[in-house]
Amino acid sequence: MKYLITLKPLEPFLFGGENTFGVLGNKEQGTYLVKSRLFPQQSALLGMLKKEIMTQSGVLTRKIRGEWVDKTAKQKAVDLVGSEKFDILQTQIQNFGVIKNLGAVFLMQQNDAYIKKVASDDFSYEDGILKGYNPKEDIYDNFVSLKNDKKLKTDAIFQEVEQTGNKKNGGDNSLFKKTAYLLKDDFVFAFYLDVDFELQSGIVTLGADRSKFLMQVQESESSLQYKDKNTHLTLLSDAYITVENIAQHCDFAITSEISFQTLQNKKHATQQNKFQKSKKVNLYEKGSVFMNPSEELLQNLNNANCQKIGLNIYTYNQGEK
Repeated sequence: MKYLITLKPLEPFLFGGENTFGVLGNKEQGTYLVKSRLFPQQSALLGMLKKEIMTQSGVLTRKIRGEWVDKTAKQKAVDLVGSEKFDILQTQIQNFGVIKNLGAVFLMQQNDAYIKKVASDDFSYEDGILKGYNPKEDIYDNFVSLKNDKKLKTDAIFQEVEQTGNKKNGGDNSLFKKTAYLLKDDFVFAFYLDVDFELQSGIVTLGADRSKFLMQVQESESSLQYKDKNTHLTLLSDAYITVENIAQHCDFAITSEISFQTLQNKKHATQQNKFQKSKKVNLYEKGSVFMNPSEELLQNLNNANCQKIGLNIYTYNQGEK
């Protein structure tokens, strides 16, 4: 079955980002600062889908003391969602059971899709220079409608929700400040999904605070389609690119990078959870633009295991290179 999945936040969300800890002057007391990213990681969406498929199929036991798969249902769970977590360093295509392909997450407002994209259409590129570019403006703060090319800034879509407090029994360094987000004006997150399972709509949790989202499921044969007006290569998702010295693989690039990590340990219902993170790697952020990319860069982007969960998705009209 092929679906369009939308996720409407029912409360402020906190998607994994960098946590910064610092000491205030010469005081012993520190402050813990956490700020949400705008989009969920593709691996987080994969994990959410695995959990929801197991829940809807009845193999996931959910009680006050935790969630687990009974021994008698383990093989059914493996058949449904596979037995491994996504590994970005894996060179072979991983098996996630009935989940065949997960598309890149984007934004929707009613029936209009929006993607994050560097505002490269506002400038002309000649001889290594963006003509008309004002360095005082954030060229990366740009979302584009696929229906009518309407452009919006982050603050027109995302509303910051700040929370400060003191961790109970936290002792030293227990102050924290958290910045979460809500979506404005009926915006929702969306992605396309190919899965051998009759998925139903429902309430799911996502993010560091296990925030609730209304997941709505609609059958669809569509996919995320976008063509850059200037035939530049545009990332529609975050991308794991391993070629060295990216400047040697394109004429010009406007990029941003974010870190990527996943939790490697299993969650226990009766034991203390001591999570270990995977090796940190840097991804080129969705919306990045590469002008006249090399064939080696294109081949490097075509990472089938990453693309299976919605990473390394891009648009590029090679015929006009």
